[in-house]
Amino acid sequence: MTVSEFVALGTSRLASVSSSPALDAQMLAAHVLRTDRSFVLAHPEEDLPELAMEVLLQRREAGEPLAYILGWREFYGRKFVVSPGVLIPRQETEVIVETCLALDGIRTVLDMGTGSGIIAITLAVEKPDWRVFAADISPDALQIARENANSLGAQVEFSESDLFASYEAMKFDLIVSNPPYIGTGEGLPTEVKDYEPAKALYSGETGNEIYERLAKETPQHLTSTGKLIMELGYRSSPSVSRLLLDNGWKIDQVVKDLSGIDRCIVAEHPY
Repeated sequence: MTVSEFVALGTSRLASVSSSPALDAQMLAAHVLRTDRSFVLAHPEEDLPELAMEVLLQRREAGEPLAYILGWREFYGRKFVVSPGVLIPRQETEVIVETCLALDGIRTVLDMGTGSGIIAITLAVEKPDWRVFAADISPDALQIARENANSLGAQVEFSESDLFASYEAMKFDLIVSNPPYIGTGEGLPTEVKDYEPAKALYSGETGNEIYERLAKETPQHLTSTGKLIMELGYRSSPSVSRLLLDNGWKIDQVVKDLSGIDRCIVAEHPY
């Protein structure tokens, strides 16, 4: 089977499970050939092992996310290792990184619920003068995050922690979080619901439970001019804004993603 034959077959078979079936097929071919997509596009005559391609195609047809099959996902121009123990990085989370990088006067940062480490590692690489900490309750996620930090040369101090349990009296100039924000009754696509870790997706019955904890527990861990930046779920901006205001926060800005959806919120807590 040649690359062109497989891409045609894969595009047809993946049309019902993927919004970009041709791209998925090309990436699977590149994965098996241990090369990149540009090579695949330039060499349609290259031979592929038919059995191996069929196995990968069936996995993707069943709904397994492409990132888990490949073992990586690109974020902010860098390759991050991912596995079923961590949430797959989303492009919209880059809005959080851009918002953090635009801040002045930052020396210390804590990424709460770091997952694969995309936010903490990107900030550490982009701002090497910042001291970056990262926490997660999942040891599996922290293992992946440390692997990513090592491969990308990022200086990040990781800790296993249920929110601020491991940080006691420590204070930071910036606390950033992409917390679980799905309610247990909300519907999700199969490739998310059946494959990505529930602990990284579901916050509780309403989806606001972790936001509530962050609103209450974060102030004592911020410096006097410190900021809290959190990713927002689809349509969660009003409820999260109200939670913050009810707990004494001042909202600096709400930043939209490229789709025009409120994607992250920036707040400070007056003392």
